[in-house]
Amino acid sequence: MVRVVVVGGGLAGCGAALAAKKAGAEVTLLERSDMLAGVAVRTGDTRGNGWFAGQHELNFLGGGELGALMDSIKMYEGVKFPDAQKHAFIFNTGLIEPRLRKTLQDAGIVVHLKSRAVDVVKERGWLRAIKLEDGRLVEGEAFVDCTGTRGGIAFCNKYGKGCVMCLIRCCSFGDRVSMVEKAGGKEWHRIRGDGTPGRISTGLSVYKDTLAPWLKEKLQREGLMWVPVPPELVDLSKLGSMGAGRSREFVENLIIGNIGPVAKIFGFLNVSLVELRRIPGFENVHIEHPGSARTGHVSAIAMAFRDNSLKVDGFENLFCAGDKAGETSVDAAMLTGYLSGHNAARRAARRAPLALPTSLAIGDWIAYSTERYGSGEGQRKASYVMSRGEYWEKMQETGLYTPDVNRIRKRVEDAGLAGVMSSRMV
Repeated sequence: MVRVVVVGGGLAGCGAALAAKKAGAEVTLLERSDMLAGVAVRTGDTRGNGWFAGQHELNFLGGGELGALMDSIKMYEGVKFPDAQKHAFIFNTGLIEPRLRKTLQDAGIVVHLKSRAVDVVKERGWLRAIKLEDGRLVEGEAFVDCTGTRGGIAFCNKYGKGCVMCLIRCCSFGDRVSMVEKAGGKEWHRIRGDGTPGRISTGLSVYKDTLAPWLKEKLQREGLMWVPVPPELVDLSKLGSMGAGRSREFVENLIIGNIGPVAKIFGFLNVSLVELRRIPGFENVHIEHPGSARTGHVSAIAMAFRDNSLKVDGFENLFCAGDKAGETSVDAAMLTGYLSGHNAARRAARRAPLALPTSLAIGDWIAYSTERYGSGEGQRKASYVMSRGEYWEKMQETGLYTPDVNRIRKRVEDAGLAGVMSSRMV
């Protein structure tokens, strides 16, 4: 049996592992920390706007496990974010990790936690093994880099203002290490408005019990609230540093949602506890996850140049997904994860990888971002996501966005790809 090795246990890595396993490969997933799901343990929202079409395409392609998992922990449907007014829902982040772990276990995927990958063994454009921090080698016929682009401490010191003890937990488990970089692959950084590499993270979570009682009660009832920010705390210059291309509503308001264990403030950048407590309802608030507290961690560092099959340029059997492929968000992680894992299994069996056609939203989105990321101008812009910005506009203009699930099914069938990711390739 051919072997696929996935490095990184976020949603992209888990999707890659599931897809490779369904294609018939023996799969090992390596995760540097003590848990799966990555930053999804505090993300909270999914499927807004065009991601609805993308996720349904993935289902009809045969990659529906993670979408079904999200549906099983859904808390609020039809929530209205400023830049994603259709289809979005909030899920319980406290339940995602154990359910994700069980999903992989039930699929027969070998998961090694606290197994930090630090190097690769390669030979003339082919990877042969991943080297772990303790010196062990994990061999395979194909590999997927899902290590992300956030942190570590050296990047946050150089391009930010130091470690903020974020979800990446570099101090406990070591800095993120890019397998693409270790293999000698070409990478790029997103550029902020001032020319500095990387983006500063947005969003933070707070303990619900420290909110004013009226605010907590309304939040738990409605799921999502807009709380106006006092004019003296509004700083529109923050928009140029946000990594997700947010709109000004995220600076002028706290967009706060109940994501289960805690409340999350979506998209707000660089706020101190003192400033936060000046906002009505937040007078006694305590921060639980300090992702954007004052300075935030640095993301969008070291994204791989890759083709439309998500194969890394210059390597025959190395693929990438999630942030590493230049695509941020829960939905992007799942979509790219499945495609990269499926293609890793195909390549391990010495079959040609699959590039999805542009008649599908996923295929067109990947092709569009591949072309845009190849230019300096494209690298300076926000991510090309299906929920907002220029690609969401393109989806609507071309008809790739549709709320009609039967129409989505038909275009997958017309492409001859129905169930392809549930088919054995090995």
